[in-house]
Amino acid sequence: MIAAVVLAAGRSTRMGRPKLVLAIAGRPVIQHVLGHVRLSRCDRIVVVVGDAADAVVQDARGPGVQIVLNERHREGMGTSIAAGISALPPECEAAVIVLADQPRVTAVSINALIDAYRATGKPLVASKYGAVTGAPTLVGRALFDEARRLAGDVGGRWLIDRHPDLVVEVPLSPDLAVDLDTPEEFARVRAAIETDSPPNPR
Repeated sequence: MIAAVVLAAGRSTRMGRPKLVLAIAGRPVIQHVLGHVRLSRCDRIVVVVGDAADAVVQDARGPGVQIVLNERHREGMGTSIAAGISALPPECEAAVIVLADQPRVTAVSINALIDAYRATGKPLVASKYGAVTGAPTLVGRALFDEARRLAGDVGGRWLIDRHPDLVVEVPLSPDLAVDLDTPEEFARVRAAIETDSPPNPR
């Protein structure tokens, strides 16, 4: 079993309001992200919520979605990764860590990480956007214990930096990497999606 751990607990500080429930093409951002995850080869979906949890949960609910509340979300992303990994069942062999504010990351991209994991057996598969490493990141069971201990404002990149010999990188289009931290970024991504001009799927 391969799971998706969708990180949806952030505070949306720079946006000024809960960004995951903002609408793009008539649907909340979180639903766009979960739609891509459902189309991928992930067998299970765990959504980690924290800030604005009630509103996010209302839009994230659906078949096959497990909601996990991270009561320590204000301490940083690391605690959300730890909460999501801790919620996975023993038969889960790997988890794809997905950011809930990257609605342009597609099922094809997620599946590319899974394919690289299957082909290489490496327990860390990183998305590579030009010279930048980013999310989503696949983490294999061999590193679940470390992931459960993450704290503070660290993400998958901390594990990648700690274990460079265990990493395989998958090149993806830089257009996919854009997240929705500010109103300006949200407006650009919304315009791109609503004008039906999707990025290169890889």
